Amino acid sequence: MNVKVLLSIALSLALICSGTSAWAKVSGTCADCHTMHNSQDGAAVEASPNRSLTKGDCVGCHTGTNASGGNIPYVTDTTAPTYSADGTGATTLAGGSFYWVGTDDSTAHNVVGIKTADANMPNNTPPGWDPAVSGNVIAGGTATWGSQLTCAGTYGCHGPHTAADDFEDIAGAHHGDDSAIDGTSTASSYRFLNGIVGIEDSDWEFQPTASAHNGYKGAARTAISAIGSEANTDTISYFCATCHGQYHSGTGVVNGGTVSIGTNPWLRHPSDYDMADTEAGAEYHFYNGTSTPASATYSTEAPVALSTPAVSSTVDVSTTGEAIVTCISCHRAHGSKYSDLLRWDYNSASDSMIAGGGANNTGCFICHTTKDD
Repeated sequence: MNVKVLLSIALSLALICSGTSAWAKVSGTCADCHTMHNSQDGAAVEASPNRSLTKGDCVGCHTGTNASGGNIPYVTDTTAPTYSADGTGATTLAGGSFYWVGTDDSTAHNVVGIKTADANMPNNTPPGWDPAVSGNVIAGGTATWGSQLTCAGTYGCHGPHTAADDFEDIAGAHHGDDSAIDGTSTASSYRFLNGIVGIEDSDWEFQPTASAHNGYKGAARTAISAIGSEANTDTISYFCATCHGQYHSGTGVVNGGTVSIGTNPWLRHPSDYDMADTEAGAEYHFYNGTSTPASATYSTEAPVALSTPAVSSTVDVSTTGEAIVTCISCHRAHGSKYSDLLRWDYNSASDSMIAGGGANNTGCFICHTTKDD
């Protein structure tokens, strides 16, 4: 028997007997992403070759229309995607879509290759930027950016931010070992957000349900120092804070007195705040219209995080660590059809965001359950 065949069999047996696997969970036809020579039937597969033999860059590979069971998550569309606040019937995924930023800068992050820089952001510096919170990782902790947001890299969201170039920074992640999302590498971090943990829905929340969705990591904060002192650096809200740190602050001065996080009056909407820490019987305990806080139905329209990420159709709002407010409880990470990347239209009668409008149980009122009565 050929020596190479023997070696191949031996390697396969070794992997089976070891009880572990070196293969990544990324699966599908290689040709979905790669072209060997960028040539087929006398014509180029792509207009120009791309690094790593890929058929496109980050934007090119992740542009398309999502369908159930697809191998590639599409984060932007060439035609208007179907969108709904809770994902019902939608062709957008958990992060939403960059589609609408083409005509409205307020609807998504302005990422290189998708949309030019937002003129309302001087020097491309993100609103709420706080270099102290970034840990000097994002943008090198510079006072002002000077460069536009990218998919990965020094000025990007995905990857370890150790290389300026997207491809170099994310290299190896797509085929890395992601059997445990523990944040120890980019491949083993939630959605390649380096250091962040969580549970990844297998189809990126394509039309999610109460029992089929992502599991987000949150942490109950009682002081603003927690998010900037490396105490909770593996939560989804901490990741948002690396660019928008000031939005996570509860400190400030009101009528000459200093106000801390968790103390009324609120100066900013809380993030990484546990609804179970509010007084018994508070409106937040009746999340998503429940009458039984211990078994509220999980909302894909206004998702909450857990101190230990899990996927369940119910949420115990009365138990600490089970219903934590995060940035993405209200926002889409990539974009939505609404201003400020919101999951629903905050300023519209059509989306029933009217205080006192009457038992809508949608948008803001999924948590603020008494405000629309």
